[in-house]
Amino acid sequence: MNPALIAIVLAIGAGAVVAVSTRDGAAAAIGLAIALVGSALLGDPLPSAAVLGVRVVAALLVATLIRSSMRTGPRQPSPVGWPSEALLATAGAVAGLGLALGLASLAAAGGVPVGQPGIGEPGPGGPVGSGDTVVTSMALITAAGTSLLAIGVAPLLHGRQGPRRAIGLVLVTQAVLLLRIGIAGPAVELEEIARAALLVVVGATGAALARATAAAAHRLDEGEELADAEAVEESPHALLAR
Repeated sequence: MNPALIAIVLAIGAGAVVAVSTRDGAAAAIGLAIALVGSALLGDPLPSAAVLGVRVVAALLVATLIRSSMRTGPRQPSPVGWPSEALLATAGAVAGLGLALGLASLAAAGGVPVGQPGIGEPGPGGPVGSGDTVVTSMALITAAGTSLLAIGVAPLLHGRQGPRRAIGLVLVTQAVLLLRIGIAGPAVELEEIARAALLVVVGATGAALARATAAAAHRLDEGEELADAEAVEESPHALLAR
């Protein structure tokens, strides 16, 4: 068991909990950045410097885009509070561990070798009989993915549109990308570029929708204020006419 991977998984969960539960937009953006950068660093062994740079730059760019959409949008804290969100993240991580270990057990029972690239696929050094270390790494990556999925689904599907829904969209996307690595193994370099581009596009889409929602709410408020002002101006004339 790699203690560094465990620390990264805990940081990912903590960042995601802060991102979906806090009232402060800056704190939410920082939590999202921690979760995304931690997901970029989650791997055993780490990818090449170029691939790692692509992951980190994409993560920081997405966090910046989401932060920019919070400047005009309303604050949207979690309706259940951070303790419930933390409990949900823990439950998702435990489910992910069980899923990964179950897949590894099925692969071992079927005589399929378990190795470095992914569960059920032999590594560069040949098949590994028990695969304890490799399965643990894959299980931790899968646990991080299911944890983000559990936290991100509720903001994405429920509640008002705005920055919190954009954060949920980004977290669900990152969760799917982590599950891809945790179950099927590391991606090739071209796929890494596509994954980073997908994450940036999802972040930009969420930020644009949050800005549009904030602009629509602002126009609605201005329209209500204008209607109230017109009613106040017309009321003395109406009284005189009577």
